[in-house]
Amino acid sequence: MGRMFKSITRTWNVFKGCRFNCTYCSARGLALHRLSKSPRYADGFRPGLVEQELRRTFKPGEFIFVAYMGDIAFATSGEVGRILDRIEQFPDTRFLFCSKSPRCYSLWGRRIPDNVVLGTTIETNRDHGLSLAPSPLVRFSWLTAICHSHKFVSIEPVMDFDIDHMLNWLITIRPEIIEVGADNYHNRLPEPQPEQLEGLLAALRSFCPAVIEKDGLERLKQHKLLPKGQIIKKGG
Repeated sequence: MGRMFKSITRTWNVFKGCRFNCTYCSARGLALHRLSKSPRYADGFRPGLVEQELRRTFKPGEFIFVAYMGDIAFATSGEVGRILDRIEQFPDTRFLFCSKSPRCYSLWGRRIPDNVVLGTTIETNRDHGLSLAPSPLVRFSWLTAICHSHKFVSIEPVMDFDIDHMLNWLITIRPEIIEVGADNYHNRLPEPQPEQLEGLLAALRSFCPAVIEKDGLERLKQHKLLPKGQIIKKGG
């Protein structure tokens, strides 16, 4: 299974499941099909704590993505408390939470350890209506409001956007890591033009210390999308 983000060392699927029903979700597809015979996904993509994962150990210097196969926003305060208790036992390891409802971080009712990075996904500034998750504007507002030193933004799968709005949002959030990725699963999403994407990437690098381009992004740089779904190579 992939690591999801290039900046992380490995995933820790101590919590699984989500009810946002994003039309382009690869994790849901894995749980309902390829992993459907695994006891862990016997109930499909229903949110829940994976008890045995609480025994996992971590090495100093690792960067661990928590709950790749789900969204931590659906965890109860008790479940999150147990996860954070485990995290606090590894102060020399960094942990990433990335939720499409980042308001959850402010509802946990406890201090977030300094070795935790809080993130969200902002694929676009527009609401394309492809998910039951809070809109990109709401995600931006919630993550901005959280007082925490370490933040992360995933722009994946990147969709057609308004560059001024996107940049204003990201400059306001001031994430220490931004990962940008394309739709690699043929979901026929509304995607940006090459010049639009290149402009965004260049601007992000002017203020973010780590802008990471994920595998597959080159496709969007090399092709120009035409109105009826036709594609020609850039410069063609």
